[in-house]
Amino acid sequence: MSTYPELRDVVAHEHVTVTSSHEMLTTPFISVVNEEFVLGNTGLSIGRFIVHHDDAVAVLALRRRDGAEEVLLIRQYRHAVGRMMWEIPAGLLDVDGENADKAALRELREETDYEAREADFLVSFYTSPGFTDEKITCFLVRDPEQCSTVFERTDEESEIETYWVPLKEVVDAIHAGNMCCPTLVTSVLAYVSRYGVCS
Repeated sequence: MSTYPELRDVVAHEHVTVTSSHEMLTTPFISVVNEEFVLGNTGLSIGRFIVHHDDAVAVLALRRRDGAEEVLLIRQYRHAVGRMMWEIPAGLLDVDGENADKAALRELREETDYEAREADFLVSFYTSPGFTDEKITCFLVRDPEQCSTVFERTDEESEIETYWVPLKEVVDAIHAGNMCCPTLVTSVLAYVSRYGVCS
């Protein structure tokens, strides 16, 4: 019998008493709330700024070429960090009634002009639970096919570049610290830990 709680993150609103909550900023994408709360075990009063953000999805698309697996990556400029970032297709859950797996397939089409019929759950994570409630669910797609029509991308996404890259090279780049996109890193390492790398 284990001597620690179940290995599952659980909702625990009852652990704290919220004493005040004030919305400080609202934008089309985020809202910032200043909350004061009392911890249940210690009675300490804590203040935190919390960023509320829609949940999102990402998709790790793989294919096999010449006996080795390749990953469909995108590369685009991210102004907040001032870098050209290697990423996997991702986007917000912002269509009413759309399931997460369908949203992942939509993002795959919109960002890469590839499509697939189904997406399987791979891994999920909170991006930075110390200050935001954004949760990303990552899906796995195998052997996507190129779309017959090209999606018209706008804003920063108009510069998206797409590449098929050997999975082994992506893993090596992650281990070297050269790729830092959280959806890419998390999805690739989750996949490799489960299935290994075919090179």
